[in-house]
Amino acid sequence: MEVKQLGFLGMLSYFQVVIAGITDPRSAGNATRYSLKDAILGAFAAFFRPNESFLEYQRQLNSRCGRDNAQSLFGLVNIPTVEQMRNILDGIAAKHLFPW
Repeated sequence: MEVKQLGFLGMLSYFQVVIAGITDPRSAGNATRYSLKDAILGAFAAFFRPNESFLEYQRQLNSRCGRDNAQSLFGLVNIPTVEQMRNILDGIAAKHLFPW
């Protein structure tokens, strides 16, 4: 059996496809400023941070360069805080992201 390598772009593509199929459990008026895509990819992006605070680092990049990695690499529109990501992701069963 051949072992396949899963790189960054493969994982990102996988998450984008899976996210598109997840129904947002939040009601429309219930604090939906951040999309599921931003919350899920924000959590994924946090593993690639060069310092302790992913959000703070992205804000620093944005102020220096006018753009940040969250936008450029992950396609995030808004970056939720860690607490906001937790609140959003707590409503999503892991089986939606990892069905195997």
